[in-house]
Amino acid sequence: MSGTNKPELPDDLIDIAQLMRVLADEPESSDEDDTLDTQRVPKITHMPEGIEVVERHLGHAVGRWVLQIRCDCGRRWFEVEPVKSAECPRCHALVLIQIDSPEPPGVESGADRAG
Repeated sequence: MSGTNKPELPDDLIDIAQLMRVLADEPESSDEDDTLDTQRVPKITHMPEGIEVVERHLGHAVGRWVLQIRCDCGRRWFEVEPVKSAECPRCHALVLIQIDSPEPPGVESGADRAG
């Protein structure tokens, strides 16, 4: 090791002066330089006929599946979760609930179904 504190540089490292000469020799790029072999994108001067763009605020909402239950006496009510049985608010009968339509997404098939 020599007596100087200068670190030894690897042989394959590009000299800064050489790099600056290469960069100085390159032409400056401009927006109108077509040397990159790319086509220019046409400017939009007007919107096509029949298209209307409207910007609106995007909100957020949370939804729940609601189960409509109908007793034999004709009374209807709603439950927010699938249930096997319930008490009718009108005739106070214990009713066994049979779900006719498919379950909402995320509910195991047949887990809460009476049948």
